[in-house]
Amino acid sequence: MTVHYTICGLDYVYLENVPIRQTRHGDAVAADLSLIERKIAAEIVRRGIPIRGAEVQFLRKSLAASLQTFGRFLSLSAPAILKWERARNKRLEPVNEVAVRALMAEQLGIALEGKFTVLKGNGETPARLSLRVGQSAAAKQRGRTITSRMRSTN
Repeated sequence: MTVHYTICGLDYVYLENVPIRQTRHGDAVAADLSLIERKIAAEIVRRGIPIRGAEVQFLRKSLAASLQTFGRFLSLSAPAILKWERARNKRLEPVNEVAVRALMAEQLGIALEGKFTVLKGNGETPARLSLRVGQSAAAKQRGRTITSRMRSTN
């Protein structure tokens, strides 16, 4: 089943082949959501998806980092990070985008080419980012499930 995964705060993320289970509150993703969200974060970094305020918030939360901790990683204040996050659709300045992408690559163990033009990301936010949910995500269920704002696209 393909699910439009809007709960992450990014309206272009879709999960394919995602296991679903019935709960008394409705359908729920039967997978480790923290693992799925780290995979989404890795795809944002690898594909050079532009980093706007919405992506900053998602990436920070995928690391389970507070505003203060994320800011400290970047040598910025928590209010500076919050300002980025509140401007959900505004793309970061190139130097800040490079810093966030490099930080996330380091935290997620992703090797990236060190050229500024690669780290800066490409032109536009995609209309759709599809992530295939593997058996490992389904097998490592930790009880964190999502039942709201989940739409099947099949």
